[in-house]
Amino acid sequence: MSKNKSKNHPKIKTILNDHWEEFKIKYLPGKVPTDMLDHVVDQVEKSMSCGNPENGYAKYKCLDCGEEHVVSFSCKSRFCSRCGKVYVDK
Repeated sequence: MSKNKSKNHPKIKTILNDHWEEFKIKYLPGKVPTDMLDHVVDQVEKSMSCGNPENGYAKYKCLDCGEEHVVSFSCKSRFCSRCGKVYVDK
């Protein structure tokens, strides 16, 4: 697939944000064993909020010029497309 085509596809986070609530109620209970349902829901919702500064962040400030840089905390979930790569690389 060319690079241009992949940029036109919505990211998994966008798809989940648009459809997660409906999917969680209508379809997930039949697809996931009952004893795992809460864990799956937790992991998906954790990954949906990955990188959100409302969930915590670190602020770095240059002592010379005073410029600040904010880095949002990650979710560290294996399901997350961003954080899961860390587990794959290890």
